[in-house]
Amino acid sequence: MRRQFSSSFRIWHWLQAIAMFGLFITVVLRESVMHKSQIGSIVKTKLAEMGTVITDEQAVLIGKAVRSPMWDWHIYLGIAVAILLVWRIALIIKNGFGFDQDPHMQKVYKLYRVVYVLLSLMSVSGLILYWKVAGGSKEIVESVHMYIGWSLFAFIAIHIIGVVLAEKSDQSGLVSRMINGAE
Repeated sequence: MRRQFSSSFRIWHWLQAIAMFGLFITVVLRESVMHKSQIGSIVKTKLAEMGTVITDEQAVLIGKAVRSPMWDWHIYLGIAVAILLVWRIALIIKNGFGFDQDPHMQKVYKLYRVVYVLLSLMSVSGLILYWKVAGGSKEIVESVHMYIGWSLFAFIAIHIIGVVLAEKSDQSGLVSRMINGAE
């Protein structure tokens, strides 16, 4: 069965893909080349070469300041994901979800329900961190947020593999339908 996708769903899908990709990039950069210690070490070394000595703590503060604009994008994209999730829920309410009789599609719909729950939890935990209402539980909320985020990034990899496999099966043209609504 060749599933058709509404224009509102396709727009939602690609905006969600862009937002999630942006979140992934900001996380990877934050944990690698844009890590506060990495940047701080570079700044400390270069300043020492110019005759200025700073402490490790000062270097980390500079590292945080340098990467702050990039991290602002993580926040903006996270808020976009939360808004897009509300849009997706509205689409589900309007159009229904998961009533296909095909057993494979029933499994797919169950997986997507899990993904939407995870997106909800990630959005809520991100907003709690943004509004600084976690209190003494900040580390727990950060951990939950991080683990959910990585599980969603794993889902994205599985999703892409599934799309490739679908294109090689009786669902060829899936990507075309998701881009322009027709094959």
